[in-house]
Amino acid sequence: MFTRALQFATALLVVAPTSLAAEVLRIGTSVPHNHYLTSAIREFADEVTARTEGELTFEIYDSGSLVSDQQLDEAVVNGTLDIGIVSASILAGTIPALNVFAVPFYFDTQEKLNNAVVPGTQIRTMLDDQIDDIGARALFWLPFGYITMVTRNHEVHTPADMEGLKIRTFGSTVSDFVTSVGAAPVVTSGGEQFLALQRGIVDGGLTGWSSIVDRRLYEVSDYVIATDHMYETHFALLNDRTWNGLTADQQAIFQKVATDLEARLMQRIAATNEKARQTLMEKMTVIDLTHEEIQAWKDATTPVRDIYLRRTGATGAEVLRAAEKIQ
Repeated sequence: MFTRALQFATALLVVAPTSLAAEVLRIGTSVPHNHYLTSAIREFADEVTARTEGELTFEIYDSGSLVSDQQLDEAVVNGTLDIGIVSASILAGTIPALNVFAVPFYFDTQEKLNNAVVPGTQIRTMLDDQIDDIGARALFWLPFGYITMVTRNHEVHTPADMEGLKIRTFGSTVSDFVTSVGAAPVVTSGGEQFLALQRGIVDGGLTGWSSIVDRRLYEVSDYVIATDHMYETHFALLNDRTWNGLTADQQAIFQKVATDLEARLMQRIAATNEKARQTLMEKMTVIDLTHEEIQAWKDATTPVRDIYLRRTGATGAEVLRAAEKIQ
């Protein structure tokens, strides 16, 4: 009997480390494994694992394999994911003021962006406060860059060329932009873009430069129209319960890694998009708009600002006033 008890106690000692095994956190992205956004959050995860000496590890579900882009924010809030890489346009379904980045041509220079998305700026602070109220927090912002348009077989230069086209969109203000130029918005997840273009469900779509490359949209579309009319950012959205379950030391590591990584990403994004642009010039026709053509787009899409104000109330008005100060 004593021998059996001793064996049992020894077995407990052997398996005890298992009970102290690394905590595994789930991360979800809607983009492919080699996409800039997935690579960025993998970099975060690897650094945290190293700095916590393996106390925290991560499973990354990319390509919408666990949750599609349209449900990522909800999945974080309800705990299906610990961290989700969520776009401003998707999260704007919960926090309408985030659609400020989709108001056309408001953030069309690096200087304007720096005055809006860098930590401590007025717009960034107001929007972070809004995110904090939904049961999650923006651990860090992931710059995504400008949104442009692909078309299957329509060469587009001015809003008049858009009449009657069906265009893939991914948010309400993005759709307002499309409607304002006489086209029909079709809300489609990022993972469905390729098939939507291939099957002719849409004539074109709005997306980021790097996504055109990583999702191989050049195989099913002929043109890139460099509207660059809106800026898209993403958030590493962290579940509040997950955050509160971390030790103080782990929280400090999260914050340090997040802050350092965001600074690096801000430096990289322009190069990432330029590399994508150069790649696409060999695969598609890239249409750079003239000053006069851009002005035509600005004139045609001015109603989008007023729609944004109607939908977002006092908070949206405050954010938009801050955006107009930096024009």
